[in-house]
Amino acid sequence: MDKQRAYQTYIDYLLEVNAHTNLTAITDIEEIKLKHFKDSLTVIDYINEGERVLDIGAGPGFPGIPLRIEKDFDLTLIDSVNKKVKFMNEVIEKLDLDKARAIHVRAEDYAKDKREGFDVVVSRAVANMATLAEYALPFLKLGGTFIALKGPKAYEELEEAKNAIKILGGEVDHIDKIDLDGNKRFNIIVKKVKKTKKMYPRGKNLPKKNPL
Repeated sequence: MDKQRAYQTYIDYLLEVNAHTNLTAITDIEEIKLKHFKDSLTVIDYINEGERVLDIGAGPGFPGIPLRIEKDFDLTLIDSVNKKVKFMNEVIEKLDLDKARAIHVRAEDYAKDKREGFDVVVSRAVANMATLAEYALPFLKLGGTFIALKGPKAYEELEEAKNAIKILGGEVDHIDKIDLDGNKRFNIIVKKVKKTKKMYPRGKNLPKKNPL
């Protein structure tokens, strides 16, 4: 399927399912293109063809599925909400995307089997940076990249997460500042420089309740 048709199919199905199942608050087609698709693609240059990529808390598939439409890599999307996982798998099937799957699982449980199994981890609008770092960094191979797609509070979140990132074996590389038609977006780029201790990520929702 060509890219333009893939995006149109994605929009049509998102709006169809969203009419009865809450997947996104954004229902204007131009807004979907800007705030979901264009925003997702701001990290495209960090992903190389053939890599293994994990999208944590992918919701209805952002940023992972638009990235997969653009490039050929192995994509795993995880979310703890089953209706969203079901939707993502239906989209993957409709768009005929190979090497892509969505899994209904919590990040801390999935990390037990898939530690250090990914080249890139992405996550958008899931949790604060300290919590996200604890979910994401254990999945990365040494030298891998974690990208957090953030809004206006990115610097504030990063300041609070510096300790967590260091404990988990990460190092902040830089922040990309993006203006999406007046919407300020910030992508925080973290490199995995040391192995993450086996005790992380902690269970019992501790990364959210009590960030490092």
